[in-house]
Amino acid sequence: MARPKDLSLEHTWRLRLRRQAASGLSIPAFCAREGVSSASFYAWRRRLTEPPPAVRPDPPLFVPLQFDPVPQLTEAASSLGFEIELPHHVRLRCNAAPEPEWIGQLVAALAGLAPKEESR
Repeated sequence: MARPKDLSLEHTWRLRLRRQAASGLSIPAFCAREGVSSASFYAWRRRLTEPPPAVRPDPPLFVPLQFDPVPQLTEAASSLGFEIELPHHVRLRCNAAPEPEWIGQLVAALAGLAPKEESR
């Protein structure tokens, strides 16, 4: 687990980096005057000047469906069914369309959501 950010320490180092830039002193001389190590100075400078890592968004729970405008019936697929393609090359094929409630339960289960209690 990562340590929480200490904003006051970060602020102190931001000010220290600005003071060094304005001082005209070399980094080792400035660090000796401040009583900090050069290694700490370089580490904080790198940490505060690097862009934060990009946060990858969660994959969408729903994706667009694509339907063929005119279904092509073959001998192997003579009934109208449907296919759901999930991440990681997983496909769910059904020969006939199930009840909408079942599809909702399936989507909730795949998303890791608990089904809602039915109101009575």
